[in-house]
Formats: sequence, structure tokens, C-alpha cells
Amino acid sequence: MSLIILKARLTKSIKILLLMCCFMSVTSFADSTKLDTLFVALKLSENETEAMRIEQEIWLQWMESGDPEIDAMLQLAMKKRRFYDFDGAINLLDKIILQKPDFSEAWNQRATLYFFQKKYQKSLNDIAKTLALEPRHFGSLAGRAAIRWRQLKPELARKDIIEAMKIHPFLKAKRMFPGLQKS
Repeated sequence: MSLIILKARLTKSIKILLLMCCFMSVTSFADSTKLDTLFVALKLSENETEAMRIEQEIWLQWMESGDPEIDAMLQLAMKKRRFYDFDGAINLLDKIILQKPDFSEAWNQRATLYFFQKKYQKSLNDIAKTLALEPRHFGSLAGRAAIRWRQLKPELARKDIIEAMKIHPFLKAKRMFPGLQKS
């Protein structure tokens, strides 16, 4: 292939990428770019302290829906969870999911509550939705590992933890499996 053809194809690809960026909302692009940067930093982190700092920033990003009303409802659901009002928190999360079904953290938080209630299949369903929306959600992968462990499926649990560790090498949940090291 000649250099001229390669340059033309590359120029066309760049133009398409720029056009796509123009159609994306600025907030969405910025949040996506920030998360992408944080995930690269997390994967390259050299120690647990650094990884935990980056993990915290990722969680802060995940908790933001882009809608202040939804964010306030999520915070209220989290407060209800802290006070063990799991049903009240689930009711709020149901409303959030109806209003903003592409908000992965609402699905993840509801999955967590179902886990606490030992409603493992419901939790697994919400984890699947979370991972469909945010495949890098190491918290959901670790949650699925915990469920599979409780379901006496240690190989599936181990597989989930290994997958989560590809994203977050210092994931605390890896302690479920002695011998797993930073990849």
C-alpha cells in the first residue's frame, strides 16, 4: 500500500473521529476521557496506596450521573443503605433506573443491596447490566466473584477476580484467593 493511500485513510479516520467528538456532549466526552485516563493510571499504579487513591477517584466519577436530581436520589439511596433500609434504597434505585437506565452505578448499587439481602440471582442480573454499561466495573466483577463463591462455584469466582485484577491490580477482593499477585 502506498504512503499516499495510507495517509488519506488515516486523515479520513481522524476526520470521522473529530466529527464523532463534535456530536458528543462536552460533559459526556470529558467524563469518559477522565475515566479512561483514571483506568490507565490504575492499571499502571505501582503500589496499593496509589491504586486506592485512583480507585476512589473512579468511584467518584461512577457516582455522577450528569443529572443533579438523579445524583441526589443516589446519595439518599446510599444513606438509606448505611442505615440498613435496604428496601427504601432499592425503591429509590428502581426510580433512578427507570429515569436513567444507562446509569451503570444505579444498577451496581442495586446489585449490592440484593447481595446483602441474599437475592443472588437478582444481584447477578443487575451486575450483568452494570458490566454491559461499564465493562471495567471492577466492583461488579468482585461482587459477582463473591456471589459465585457463596454459590460454591470457586473457579467462576476466581475467574471474575482475575478479570477484575486486569483492571485493578491491587483490588482488595483478591484476598479471597491467596496466591493471586499483581499482574
